[in-house]
Amino acid sequence: MVFRTFVVLAAAAAALATPGGSLAQTAGELTLYSDIAFRGQSYTVTGPREHINMPFVARSARLSGGESWQVCTGDSYSGQCNTVRDDQGNIAWNVRSARPAQGWTVPGVPGNDQSLRGMAAEFYPYPTTNGRRVASCSNGAAACATQAADRFCRAKGWTLSAYSKQQTINRRIYLADVLCARTRR
Repeated sequence: MVFRTFVVLAAAAAALATPGGSLAQTAGELTLYSDIAFRGQSYTVTGPREHINMPFVARSARLSGGESWQVCTGDSYSGQCNTVRDDQGNIAWNVRSARPAQGWTVPGVPGNDQSLRGMAAEFYPYPTTNGRRVASCSNGAAACATQAADRFCRAKGWTLSAYSKQQTINRRIYLADVLCARTRR
């Protein structure tokens, strides 16, 4: 009985030795906590999430070593976006969308500056030219962003952009999620 009690206490001590009493962070996940120092309620994000309805303000965040995440105050990667490269033990973030900053990967779907090409369209999650993100309009106007997306698609050999979004990173606005096509539906 004494040995069994010792084993249980040793396991509890080992769990508490890890910050927040949690297990090691899994690759491809961002875990947000309701309290500083990785404690309290937790909310784990796996892969890109355009709409997060978290029941608390994030007070700390943990990610796998070597990874970085883009965390935004607005849905669909809008509002104030920050790139997080390390665990954050004392923050106050209203998180409404998040995604891996290196580009997300799902089996069969390329990420980052790559594209997914079909017979009649091509999708660019992070449009780039010469290795740099394509800037949208400095004022964020939708009509101007559509024109920038159309120019990007024409440069890639397509007729127009059938869909596009804007992404704000450090107060700069870039094109995101551009779907290039030959004609609109």
